[in-house]
Amino acid sequence: MNVLNRLITSCPRFYQLNRRYAHYLSQANPIQQPKDIVSCILKNIIHHDEQIIVFNKPPGVMVLDETWDRKNEITSEEQGEENDYERNSSVINSNPCTIQYHMPQFRSALKWSHFFPCLRTPNEPSGLLIYTQNSKLHDDIKSTAMRSFRKLKEPYLTFYGITTSIPRKLEDSHHIMIERHLHNGQYLSYEVFDTTSNAIKHGRVYSGTIQHRTLSTNDELKVALVEFKTTTCTWDFVEIYCLRQCAPLLGDHKYWNRVKQVAGIPMYINPVKHKIYPAKQQLSKHVRVALDLYGQQLVCPLHLHLTDFNLSKKYRQQRAIVHYQAQPFPYFYETLQRLKLKFPDDLDMNTPFEEQIDEEFENAIQR
Repeated sequence: MNVLNRLITSCPRFYQLNRRYAHYLSQANPIQQPKDIVSCILKNIIHHDEQIIVFNKPPGVMVLDETWDRKNEITSEEQGEENDYERNSSVINSNPCTIQYHMPQFRSALKWSHFFPCLRTPNEPSGLLIYTQNSKLHDDIKSTAMRSFRKLKEPYLTFYGITTSIPRKLEDSHHIMIERHLHNGQYLSYEVFDTTSNAIKHGRVYSGTIQHRTLSTNDELKVALVEFKTTTCTWDFVEIYCLRQCAPLLGDHKYWNRVKQVAGIPMYINPVKHKIYPAKQQLSKHVRVALDLYGQQLVCPLHLHLTDFNLSKKYRQQRAIVHYQAQPFPYFYETLQRLKLKFPDDLDMNTPFEEQIDEEFENAIQR
């Protein structure tokens, strides 16, 4: 065995092949088959009581399939994450790779008769996922988030992301509008600068407030750790906002190529005019070497984490006051270390989230 180990470590090609199968980014999403979804999510419980349960979702785990067929078109004044698919019995998600598909198993494990979503992390980012079995609590949280905080442009969601360029402005904020279109089986978002109130009312255009501050930079690799505070986590708002700053997120394989180098200067290119569609992200040579991705076919996961959901007491007759936090996963910290980035000490974010599982769910997982 010692001879074999010496052979592997002394020969660069064998050593690289050996490490490829244990690459830390390949373990960011632990789900290998649809049947693993329930056990994986239940291992990532942050808070659980009789009324509410909070998960820390790994990256790339689909909460629901946005392209599923609907027997009845759902329309809402606040289209997007506000739609309560649980309550519409005419909508059936048939994709076994989604959390929504496995709701019967979750109900059995939790012994809940109802499962109402309070906050759904988008499919690609990691982070908070909140459900309740109390319909009134669900309505109170939704009403507070959408009708109080969002309409008054008060951010209540916090993301941490790693960008492949240093943002143009270290701190900035905008109110942006986004529309999206279905292309080759997936929705793509586009920023719009002019729209009608009717388009917003009927959910064809979605608006939100977002602000950012740069926490750490590496001038040599041209990468940065950025904090985002937003009023929404739907329709790829953070990813689109990063394009405005000409700093695509690490692992963004949908929108990164809308930013091009023109005479050595990053420029945002009109994706409609130039027909720019998703493609695997191409990183600089130095970043690939730092992440040990050079020569590998591994697809880097999106480094965007929803870490904080805070509806603090701010308004008279506020219907809900909740605050939940989720630490990033170990792979996120490993990437920070490799890129020589770090959280400021005053954020107290130095400990990554570790998977745990409540003994109460052990038998349910085995079934």
